[in-house]
Amino acid sequence: MVGQKPVRIWLEETKYLGMALGLANTAKAVEALQLPSSLFTTVHVAGSNGKGTTCAMLCTALSNQGVSNLLFSSPHLVRVEERIRINGVPVHADVMNRALEAVRTATSANSITVTFFEVTFLASLIIAHEAGVDMLILETGLGGRLDATRVSKADVCILTSIALEHTEVLGNERTKIAREKAAIARAFCPLIVRDPGDPEVLETIEDTASNAGMELLGEDIGPADLVVVDIPKGTSYRDEAKLLVDAVWPHLAGVNIQLEPDTSNCIWPARMQFVESQSSVEPHFLLDGAHNPSGLERAVKELHHRPEIQKGDWVLLFGTSPQTDLNEALSHIIQLCTSNPPLSIILSEPQGGRYPAVPVVELTPWFSPLGIQLTMHPIPKDAVKHAQDVYDQSILVVSIGSLYMQGNVLTSLGADTNDDLSFVAKE
Repeated sequence: MVGQKPVRIWLEETKYLGMALGLANTAKAVEALQLPSSLFTTVHVAGSNGKGTTCAMLCTALSNQGVSNLLFSSPHLVRVEERIRINGVPVHADVMNRALEAVRTATSANSITVTFFEVTFLASLIIAHEAGVDMLILETGLGGRLDATRVSKADVCILTSIALEHTEVLGNERTKIAREKAAIARAFCPLIVRDPGDPEVLETIEDTASNAGMELLGEDIGPADLVVVDIPKGTSYRDEAKLLVDAVWPHLAGVNIQLEPDTSNCIWPARMQFVESQSSVEPHFLLDGAHNPSGLERAVKELHHRPEIQKGDWVLLFGTSPQTDLNEALSHIIQLCTSNPPLSIILSEPQGGRYPAVPVVELTPWFSPLGIQLTMHPIPKDAVKHAQDVYDQSILVVSIGSLYMQGNVLTSLGADTNDDLSFVAKE
């Protein structure tokens, strides 16, 4: 259309609509797109922590077996194309643009208002149909019952760990959050659940799964086929995800269940990602996007086992978006710095998030009492350069506290190409 604004500007403007839990607009938009009946198997994944890692490892295992797949996930680290990956690789900009244009045309013609998340989800459905993939993996954004991804059909569902998060929207009890997330269950379809380690939470999940399906979406109502996966205490996120992939594998159409799913070559950017220094006079980086109290607690437990941290040959780079309970989130980082003091602490402010970062001056009171050298660089690029100027390859810089921060760091390190952001590194 002559004079129409570029589609990427339109996409950015949808951010101002904020978040919108509810299915009506998304369902109308899917109908307006007039997509053909899908031939692919769809896996729907929800959870508080670990769902991204589970999705990444599932995609890697499928790709290793030659089963083509598309993953829709959020948020992105560097650019929006990361939200839609085919065989673990972010789609190209021109592919994304065509899909975005199709979403804009359909929603505008039918006077449907859609948020940024809904637009990117709808674009993923278009691209999945165009690519003719065998498998579609959908990661929920927030919750499950009213998440935009819930309008899609699903053949298998996965529920990872349950923790207190987004309490202002999902409720302030684990049972309430579990009920919201377990509502992704479809009648008569497998629901693979990480054992929550809490009988009351598990009972809530079982109760929700016993009456699965949503009438307003035209779905059958009935019990889901519940499969509870035991996760040994102390299991890392990666090993936990592998156990969930192993559990879901026999329920997927088109895979060779005689072969164990191979996830050994999976790289999930910004999730305990090691970025090797390209210069002997600059440090290595370890990036992790843990950003809520439960995620930070798990990440800190894993970090304790790193030899660099045990020897004190490390530096903390920390920045965070606003937290419901900042004190609890920081307590885990403070505990790590107390038990295994770093050489220094660099505070910064992640850029590009939905909300402004917590200013470094507000973080200082938590860290200054530790008596560890403290520097503040509000711009992540400056924080990375400071670390590179001061430390060499014998030092590990651990960047943690925000997914957006890790995207900023990857860009600053020049490690943000499609190859860098893929699940399987280019050989």
